[in-house]
Amino acid sequence: MIKNFLIIGCGLIGSSILRSVAKNKIAKNIFIFDKSKKNVSKINKLKIPLKIVNNLTSIVSSMDMIIFCTPMSEYEKLILKIKNFLNKGTLITDVGSTKQNALKNVRKNLKNSAVWISSHPIAGSEVSGPEHGSAKLFLNRWCIIIKDKNVNNMKLKILKKFWKKLGSKVLIMDEKKHDIIFSMTSHLPHLI
Repeated sequence: MIKNFLIIGCGLIGSSILRSVAKNKIAKNIFIFDKSKKNVSKINKLKIPLKIVNNLTSIVSSMDMIIFCTPMSEYEKLILKIKNFLNKGTLITDVGSTKQNALKNVRKNLKNSAVWISSHPIAGSEVSGPEHGSAKLFLNRWCIIIKDKNVNNMKLKILKKFWKKLGSKVLIMDEKKHDIIFSMTSHLPHLI
């Protein structure tokens, strides 16, 4: 069980992770940060035991795991905001669909502040927003975990176990292979 777990961004994917983590009792304490007051209001209506965070810098040092569920364009701002307050043992992951550029940003700005291991759950829906989240969104869906040469194997095992508890089938690959495969599959329908 994860003691302190923070979800940054609570749209469809973030709220689905929230629901599944709560349902499967994966974390003792769940914290949520979302800039949208509308999303926070919708999350509060779920009646899930959680704590809404208004100030990331005051809380990130006590987190065991953080997951970025924001648009990837927000990553750099968020990393720059929290990097000096992180605990070196904190595991950070994300749900973004491309990896090479995001990881360049992480390596440049995060360095040794925490352990970042990227994830890409292959899950989603034609609708968006926290009201459409589902604890079953990741059930029997693939989740790609990105492993590089500097990966912390203990943290990798924790992350793999996390996604499996959410119901995902886990596949591990490097960021370059990931981006090649997913650029081909996402553009293939347009080519056809």
